[in-house]
Amino acid sequence: MNAWTPAGGGARWALWLVLVAAYAMVMRLNLPGHLSVDSVLALREGRLGVRETWNPAVFGWLLGLADRLHRGTAVAMGVGAALLFAAWAAMAGLHRRTSWLAPVAAAGLIFLPQALIYPGIVWKDVWFAECAVAGFVVLAFALQARPVLVRLALFVAAAALFALAGLLRQNGLVLALAAGAAIVAVGWSAGRGRALAAGALWVATVAFASFVLSVIAQPQGVGARPDSAGAKGVRIVQVYDIIGAAAREPLPLSHLDAFDPTLDDLVRARARDLYSPERVDTLMADRAFGARLGQAPDAVIRAEWLDLIVREPAVYLATRADAFRWVFATPVIDRCLPVHVGVAGPDFALNDLRMPPRRAVGDTRLYNYVTWFLDTPAYSHITYAVIALAVGLLVLIRRTPADWAMAAFMGGALAFTASFFVISLACDYRYLYLLDIAAMTGLLYVAMAPPWSKRDSQARAVSGRGRRASMKR
Repeated sequence: MNAWTPAGGGARWALWLVLVAAYAMVMRLNLPGHLSVDSVLALREGRLGVRETWNPAVFGWLLGLADRLHRGTAVAMGVGAALLFAAWAAMAGLHRRTSWLAPVAAAGLIFLPQALIYPGIVWKDVWFAECAVAGFVVLAFALQARPVLVRLALFVAAAALFALAGLLRQNGLVLALAAGAAIVAVGWSAGRGRALAAGALWVATVAFASFVLSVIAQPQGVGARPDSAGAKGVRIVQVYDIIGAAAREPLPLSHLDAFDPTLDDLVRARARDLYSPERVDTLMADRAFGARLGQAPDAVIRAEWLDLIVREPAVYLATRADAFRWVFATPVIDRCLPVHVGVAGPDFALNDLRMPPRRAVGDTRLYNYVTWFLDTPAYSHITYAVIALAVGLLVLIRRTPADWAMAAFMGGALAFTASFFVISLACDYRYLYLLDIAAMTGLLYVAMAPPWSKRDSQARAVSGRGRRASMKR
């Protein structure tokens, strides 16, 4: 009996039917996709082959590819959602048996907005999460595969998915490191040096794939220019931290003073009025202030930011902690863009795309549906962080190669979340969507074959402890 044949009843078929129905429901409710300002601008870049925003270049490139197949975002949305639900369905093949808990869990999860509506939103954060889910599932199959060529092919496919995820969200590259840790853990019993070499080779493969994809995704030809989105993002974080710290304490701001003796005074005078831990956008409320600060060279801003960390670490950490609280705990969820439905964007971009703004009756119904979950544990990153931690610990009871991959996914999602302590700029719910979908994936994985159950007869011989035990016997 192979891994894809339902064992012990029709639980696996029931799970697949539930997930097929879920995908059909997502398509029915959300086509041709929901687009916010970021989405519209990225689609314009992809269709025109230009680079004008600080969206990841690969986001516009992928939208452009899908747009060539069919105008708009229906194809892009459909492929992204298919990646998620196909990965969930494929997880059943990681075990010899599928528990009846699986279709029950899937039937419950698909009614959460994170599974029902978010896959229909054309956001890089959603695509990042979908790539991550698929990447870890493919990695799990690679870790369990016996034929060498199959194993290598799966590792390459997983590396491509992790590279794509990292290009969509640069701090998402932490997931590739977590995957590397799973590779090392699975191979540890066969030899530490060999395991560490395999992990290093994995990281190098993901890095190489990221480089290749970044070159391909960058617009070519007349008007093409190097991608400077990363550098712009770093400067914005540094400015946000400086203003936030100045709003807390009357800092000397000596580097700004050396550049312009009036600039430090201006920052101290306006910081409390302009800074908000909710989002960086409030700093743009005073255009004159933004223009003055924009004149400071990157080197000056960087030196001031480093000085803040070294000389006033308590102020820096308090400022960062407040911003992180907003993105992780979303204390006032309505201020944190909990969802987006319809189409909204700048007039010039919508005109270029020949796409009217949209807020149809169906979109309003979807938004109203989401409101039933707001301010509940089902719409709280804290809830999903607890679930991810619990799943990570549970799957290590059994420690099969697939379990190591899932534990790495949970750990990687938590590490990704923690990275926002340093880089958070706004509390939009989508930024930590990965955490929610990772926890949901973990729950479904556990439901398919509970680690405490002895019915799953997949041998521990493929795990490190099982190999030692079999050698002793």
